[in-house]
Amino acid sequence: MAFREGLHGLGYVEGKNVVIDFRFADDDLTRLPALAEEVVRRNPDVIVTASPPGVRAVRKAAGTIPIVMAAVYDPVGQGFVASLGRPGGNITGVSVQYEDAVPKILELLRRVVPGITKIWVLRTVDPSHRSILARIAALAPSTQVVAIEVNAPREIDGALSGIGKSRDEVLVVLPHPLFNTRPEVVTRLAAERRVPGLYPYGSYADAGGLMSFGIELSEAFRRAARYVAQILAGAKPADLPVEQPTKITLTVNLKVASLLGITVPQDILLRADRLIE
Repeated sequence: MAFREGLHGLGYVEGKNVVIDFRFADDDLTRLPALAEEVVRRNPDVIVTASPPGVRAVRKAAGTIPIVMAAVYDPVGQGFVASLGRPGGNITGVSVQYEDAVPKILELLRRVVPGITKIWVLRTVDPSHRSILARIAALAPSTQVVAIEVNAPREIDGALSGIGKSRDEVLVVLPHPLFNTRPEVVTRLAAERRVPGLYPYGSYADAGGLMSFGIELSEAFRRAARYVAQILAGAKPADLPVEQPTKITLTVNLKVASLLGITVPQDILLRADRLIE
């Protein structure tokens, strides 16, 4: 695990000079408040979480315990920190800044799939997805933008059953643990319906998605480990600026493009950081 590796590289060895106690909601977000309270009762020196719902639950329960965001988008807009440069409270960490990538995502889709008339957006009920969806709609005023809301793994298949009725549709998957933990499911369903998709992380392209554009999650967790090390050494979250991505990776799966009958423009191929052939 990248987080463990990051800590180890900073001199922290699990079971020797650091204890890592994991809790998982297993895709049931209603469990998060109870899990957060359970973690807080153990009186940790720092709590790490990697999703907006996780931050909300932990913030409510943690009091003044430091919180490190491992990979959270729009932390300012969601009210987690006062600003990226001066967080101002007990929360800091790594920002995905996915909302800033929306213009580039739409540009990539339009270049690879000219004449798009409908954009399907796979999202959850989480409030953070509303703002991203609104940004997509605002930047694509002449295109029909349709939200597909999924809140449990069992809903994914049925939710995507209505896509792919024409050749001018595309799928955008918003970042969320519900989707990130099962990229092979999402990409398989999109492939079955022959819908080109653009995904938030490289793991989706590896699993059979057409393109991904976003940070590498493993690197975000390694960077989160540095925050933990600084806090354990005495630093205060309020004094640690939130890190923004230093690299956004574009991955193109040429095998999937061929199966979909898509010719990826040469400039996109040259721009790509990784090609899957």
